[in-house]
Amino acid sequence: MALPTYRRTLSLAAAAICSTVALSGGAEAATCIGNCGHNPGTVDGVVLPAPGSFGAYDWVSTRGGIGGAAGIAGYDQSATNGSELLSDIFFAAIGQVVSFNFNYVTSDGSQFADYGFAQLINTSTNEVYQLFNARTVPDGAIIPGRDLPPVVAQLSPAAVSINPGAPTWSPLGGSSGGCYNAGCGYTGWVASTFTVPTEGSYQLRFGAANWLDTAYDSGLAFSGLLLDNATIGDGSSAENPLLPKEIGPNGAFQFEFTATPNQMVFVDPFITTGYDFEVQSGQLILSALFPELGDADGYDIFSLTDLANPLATGIMGGSLFSFGSGVTGFALRGIDPSLALDPGNTGAFVTGLTFDVSGSTMIQLTQTPVTTFSSAVPEASTWAMMILGVGLIGAALRRRAALPALAASI
Repeated sequence: MALPTYRRTLSLAAAAICSTVALSGGAEAATCIGNCGHNPGTVDGVVLPAPGSFGAYDWVSTRGGIGGAAGIAGYDQSATNGSELLSDIFFAAIGQVVSFNFNYVTSDGSQFADYGFAQLINTSTNEVYQLFNARTVPDGAIIPGRDLPPVVAQLSPAAVSINPGAPTWSPLGGSSGGCYNAGCGYTGWVASTFTVPTEGSYQLRFGAANWLDTAYDSGLAFSGLLLDNATIGDGSSAENPLLPKEIGPNGAFQFEFTATPNQMVFVDPFITTGYDFEVQSGQLILSALFPELGDADGYDIFSLTDLANPLATGIMGGSLFSFGSGVTGFALRGIDPSLALDPGNTGAFVTGLTFDVSGSTMIQLTQTPVTTFSSAVPEASTWAMMILGVGLIGAALRRRAALPALAASI
């Protein structure tokens, strides 16, 4: 289809692929293709801070996008350029809920049907779940996106029309404050909620693409990425911990990330009454910072090969424990059963670990939960999960009410 002569195609010479871009300062943040960024929670034109306690949001924009990026398979015949962001891979069990908020902004209109979307990808089976899509149209509902794949998540509101006008938003670059014909505007924040149907490793994909040409850009803001109300983070803080990439057959939480000198990396396993921590051969853990859960007598630390003679006892949460010249692993025991850690709660036991590295180094860490029946009386749902045994512990265990505690890496 020939483009109208009054449309001007923007140059893509400045576009670039940016892999493992740390949008929020994490150990190994999401992978960006094209133009992605982070807003700390300030008002930017028509886009207000994200809802609830989040405020901050990430974004992708077609401005400076890459040709062929952000395509939706089978629906991208006339997509030109775009940007997309892939989250770190995380493990999710059947029945867990993925949720987030999004806001689609477009300066395009008429037949130039730009779009934004979010997908949940099962990295083992490559099955793709459409969590939302939005599309520029001259009138009517913009969400779900017209002539795009069906959305399987629950959206709130379920259908959204554009807030019309020439939207101002800095990620649109020169298109900010501009509008081509009817259909320009923004959706406002919309919530997406999806229940995971199959246990496995997953990745979120967010994208925005131009349609038919590369002028009059569009973009997508998104925030509050949660798995059962626990943050799907980048490891940059206790509030944004990395989730396990996989759960091993023995219930071990398997993480994979890049550590740099003097950088603390926060990891978020599902808690139980003890843990075994271990890195691959040749890597060393130098120190650990454990959570404050209200355990009056603290934790006990053992060698992985000698659980009879503790290296230290009464290690209190919030105080840094040093392993001297380093260890390849250690066992933590003594989490008080009276805390009644609840697998139905999505809070996390976050442990801070520092590593013996002299430069950017890929760390392979396992954190295996040790479970025991509690003398405290759990809720009925808790008993049901405990009876299933260690095989399912890694898939669902969460703590009751303790605040996210610290887990580090240097």
